[in-house]
Amino acid sequence: MNAEIIAVGSELLLGQISNTNGQFLSRELAELGISVYYHTVVGDNKKRLEAAIQIAEKRADLIIFTGGLGPTEDDLTKEVVADHLSFPLVIHQPSLDHIENYFKKVNRVMTDNNRKQALVISGAHVFKNDNGMAPGMIKSKDRIHYLLLPGPPSEMKPMFTNKAKELLVNLKGEFSVYILKFYDFLGLVKPN
Repeated sequence: MNAEIIAVGSELLLGQISNTNGQFLSRELAELGISVYYHTVVGDNKKRLEAAIQIAEKRADLIIFTGGLGPTEDDLTKEVVADHLSFPLVIHQPSLDHIENYFKKVNRVMTDNNRKQALVISGAHVFKNDNGMAPGMIKSKDRIHYLLLPGPPSEMKPMFTNKAKELLVNLKGEFSVYILKFYDFLGLVKPN
């Protein structure tokens, strides 16, 4: 299995913050035996993100997105990925409950922008965000896995370590079995 990491956010391109998420994920994926061949950084722009996805699909089985899951208008990762995969965004009720409870706890009014954070790609496996509001998710289509993680490292790192990592181990195992069956079908696997 090989991966491409797509970091989304104009602040990365402007040098306002460093892409420490890419470094962390590359290290973690290497330990899992998943090769990272490319890192892409794209600004908050629908057309450029769509183009980056199309390129990544030609060279990776696993595409990991960091950033763009927040409440603001320029947070567009899940919208673009959902459109690209032809799946709608739906409210994930446990995530919405989590967000509403946060605003009640801090005694602040929740806006429609915050409700946007509870939208997930229909049919995705959703990861609760224990350190923020926007949930992460993974969706597969045509043997490519699309993993969406929040941008803030304080949210992304524990979500990857505590939730996504185990799922990737299982996916890698399924991928290896598929490759072995394919090679057996071609007659390239020799019995002992």
